Amino acid sequence: DLVHAYDDDTVILRQSLCTSFEGPFLYLLFGGERALLLDTGAGGIPVAQTVGGVIEQWLAERGRSSIELVVVNTHAHGDHVAGNPMFEGLPGVTVVTPSVAGVSSFFGIDDWPDQVVPFDLGGRVIDVVAIPGHQASHLAFFDHGAGLLLTGDTLYPGRLYIEDFAAYRESLARLVANVDPAQVCHVLGTHIEMTNSPGVDFEFGADQHPDEHVLELGWEHLVELNSAVDAMGSPHIEIHDDFIVYPL
Repeated sequence: DLVHAYDDDTVILRQSLCTSFEGPFLYLLFGGERALLLDTGAGGIPVAQTVGGVIEQWLAERGRSSIELVVVNTHAHGDHVAGNPMFEGLPGVTVVTPSVAGVSSFFGIDDWPDQVVPFDLGGRVIDVVAIPGHQASHLAFFDHGAGLLLTGDTLYPGRLYIEDFAAYRESLARLVANVDPAQVCHVLGTHIEMTNSPGVDFEFGADQHPDEHVLELGWEHLVELNSAVDAMGSPHIEIHDDFIVYPL
């Protein structure tokens, strides 16, 4: 499993394709008062141990002994929540229940899904945006400081499976309306399923990804997806260079 320091306070982890063909990405964001872990993987890996090691190193480099950890899931599908039980009951760790009620209660979202709420890690504010459509309790996270828009399974280089098309369309419009594009450096999702060849994806279940598309997308990809979905009269599969719209 891979651990990549994006910057001093941002770590991107990826579960190996050897342990899950989903190869999900996890994000660990550090602030002055607490750290935020987004997703816990598809299971079969010691994710709490790995994350704990990253946190210990971060603390040691700063001469600190502890930091609160909040574990939140972008959404409730199994390949993103399987590691949650490993964190439950650990000292200084809060695991947020990945349901509409659970995330609304924790973040103080009184008007789901329309209310965007800030979550302060301590000198690092993350906007929490409800984006149901792929799954009912899906969230996006906009990190102002690092310029990262974290979109979970709603947008990534791959097959964008849509469970509730009307909700998905509204969620894309909400993202576009509530995030300042001038602040976005990268749009980062939680899988890669596209190859480097425009419009060509890997077979479902492939556990090797030669010539894999890069993880990072841009604001223009969100705009492209929003426009495509908005223009779709009846939901249908539509292949784009960097993603595939895939209504279920």
